[in-house]
Parts: sequence; C-alpha cells; structure tokens
Amino acid sequence: MKVNIAITRSLDIDLPPAKLKTLFKDLEGTIGRFPKLRNLKKLGPDQYLWEMKAIGSKIANIAHEVSYGAHYTVDAKKGELSWTPIAKQGNAVVEGSFRILEQGTGSRLEFKVKGELFDVPVPFMYRLVAPTFIQAKFAALVDAFLERTRDSLQAA
Repeated sequence: MKVNIAITRSLDIDLPPAKLKTLFKDLEGTIGRFPKLRNLKKLGPDQYLWEMKAIGSKIANIAHEVSYGAHYTVDAKKGELSWTPIAKQGNAVVEGSFRILEQGTGSRLEFKVKGELFDVPVPFMYRLVAPTFIQAKFAALVDAFLERTRDSLQAA
C-alpha cells in the first residue's frame, strides 16, 4: 500500500537566528537527532540514505522500515535547509525544508516534509485507517525531532 505524508510544524526558540545556523554546518548531527533513525549512509556530497527502524503498530500488525535518499541544500541567506529525493533509493520519496525565522529576540524553526511511502504492509482490515495512523506516527517523530533540536541548541 502507498501512503502519503505531509507534515508542517514550527517551534519557537529563545535564541537569535545566528545561533541556530549551526544546524546547517553539521548536517549529520542535525539529521541524527531524528527519532527512529537506525542508519544514515553518506551517498555523496550532501546526499544521504536514511534507514529507519520500524514504524507502526504491533496491535494492527503494521510495521514499515522506511528508507529513502535525499540531497540536501543549504541557503544560508534564507536560513533554510531543504532536501529533495534521490531517485531509486529506498522505499520512499521524501522532500522538505527546515527554516530559521527571526521572531523578536528569538527564532522560529519551521519544518515541512511531504512524501510517499511505498509497499507499506497493511492488513486489509486496516487499510482505511492506516494513512491517518501513519501520518500521526510521523508527526510525533517530527515533534520529538524539533524538541531534541531545541534542547541541543539551548544546551550549547
């Protein structure tokens, strides 16, 4: 089964934008904060293959190990990190952006991601609810990622 995901989140941080731009200097460190990331394989300059631990539900017998390739681009002027899919890498295509916006004396992180997960093994009786369930699982992972990122930046 194919499942689409689309998530938009933001988080305010009491640090100026210049302090947050360290996120762009250490791509592997930034990406590595994402929950359920099992392995991050470098494919080339600013290109990585994500391999995630299983996401799903034991009760519903849904477990999918998402993997996808992405090419990352940093635009320091805009305060943006964006990624685009690399064809024929993994079982998903994922694109998105991570922006730093000035907000008073602090900053706002804006995170957007969308994509398609392919070959998600979903029992027939759960096919109607699976997309909403999987979207919610990914949204929770994004929320945890943003919280980890904020905590890491504030501790530095």
